[in-house]
Amino acid sequence: MPQNPSRETPIGYVDGHPFDRCGLAAISDLEHPEWREIFSGLEQVQREFLSHEAAFRSPEYAWPRDPLHNWSRCWEYPYVQRQLARFRSSAPADARLKAADLGSGVTFFPFAAARLGYDVVCVDTDPICRTDLSRAIPLVGAGRGSVEFRLIEGSRLPLADGELDLVFCVSVLEHIPDLAGTVREIVRVLRPGGTLVLTLDLDLRGDQEIGVAPYKRLLRELDRHFTLGLPEICTHPADILKTQDGPYPWPVRTGFEKYQFLLKQNVIKPIFGRKPKPLVPFYLSVKGFTLLRR
Repeated sequence: MPQNPSRETPIGYVDGHPFDRCGLAAISDLEHPEWREIFSGLEQVQREFLSHEAAFRSPEYAWPRDPLHNWSRCWEYPYVQRQLARFRSSAPADARLKAADLGSGVTFFPFAAARLGYDVVCVDTDPICRTDLSRAIPLVGAGRGSVEFRLIEGSRLPLADGELDLVFCVSVLEHIPDLAGTVREIVRVLRPGGTLVLTLDLDLRGDQEIGVAPYKRLLRELDRHFTLGLPEICTHPADILKTQDGPYPWPVRTGFEKYQFLLKQNVIKPIFGRKPKPLVPFYLSVKGFTLLRR
């Protein structure tokens, strides 16, 4: 990524807010009172959102109902919320700011963003999201902002050129095959100087979407269109938040269930020439970026 952030680069962030940076998620970030304050506020919004779930949730919806209490999302959502709050506070109080949640799914988070004062456009390829969010929007408060949904059909985002002040994308970009094309679409819909807040999972084992080669390609594409909005701070390897760390580690089979799984994967599957699956399905870290469109 470019090394010319818009502010003086500090050596560290010990005396500042843990999220006022770009970089890998750290376990120690989750020990700061600033994280706890944001996380508690998001928990409140999610509880309200889920209290209406019976009225809007389709049985076909496949994603977790409680994404906040997840190994990476407990860091990602507070990281993005902090950047949204910073951007909102830097704009005139009466300004109408428009943001998009790229790959929104059906979660509480667009409503948390709207309560900061954003008009949030949720965009996704899944028609179930359109059905469920259209039911949820009248039920869940958006504060002084608003929430709407637009379905992605084809390769273009359903947004006009320069329509947005900000785009946020929480662990979605790494699952999109056309990384470069998606980045160019984000650039198209952002106004000049607009902000992209991006989090993505990074593969640490070599069997997930964003390994070393695609990560480098993504950085090159981002570098063509964006500069750092916050300095990039290095996280010590021992402090990196990974799949099995933090307050909400990815669940792992134990006891007899573990024995059955290992027997099937390591003994039975090889007999039939099938590839075994690892005991821990994912081994990932997560990174956050706050970027400014050139």
